[in-house]
Amino acid sequence: MVKSKKHQTVYAFIDASNIIYGAKAEGWFIDQKKLFSYLKNKFRIKKAFFYYGKDSKNSKKEAFLRKLGKIGFTLRVKEIKRFGKRMKANCDVDLTMDMLLKMKEYDKAVVLTGDGDFAPLFYYLQSRKKEVIIISSPKRTAREIRKFAGPKHIDFGSLRYFLEYKKRGRP
Repeated sequence: MVKSKKHQTVYAFIDASNIIYGAKAEGWFIDQKKLFSYLKNKFRIKKAFFYYGKDSKNSKKEAFLRKLGKIGFTLRVKEIKRFGKRMKANCDVDLTMDMLLKMKEYDKAVVLTGDGDFAPLFYYLQSRKKEVIIISSPKRTAREIRKFAGPKHIDFGSLRYFLEYKKRGRP
């Protein structure tokens, strides 16, 4: 039995590194509170999972994570690994596992990533009658993801007006 659009359970899965750097590449920063509100209002999400690389030595990142939890995100955090000057957290497997293990809990997934490695996962979910909507930055969206999403792709740049972080106080 297919649920009506009004009664669908929607989860959001956010590949933080992909969207944060995607917005940064376009010259802006995301207001995470606005992002959460957008997902709630536009898609009526029940849960929003936020996959992020944590640096325990960085107090600003620790404060950022506390703020995200207060906003309402379900945090999926992994300590970053250092490779010389490069840092990486590799949260892709965590995102994939959550999407698969929680598959019976949701009808629709709103995924914020352009990472082509997720294409097989998205096709699998689609074959299991899950609707998958992709929100990503055009500059950071793999060809495989564009092909998969088709009209169910939302250009992250088009949301800048709604989601951009604006410093408070005097201009």
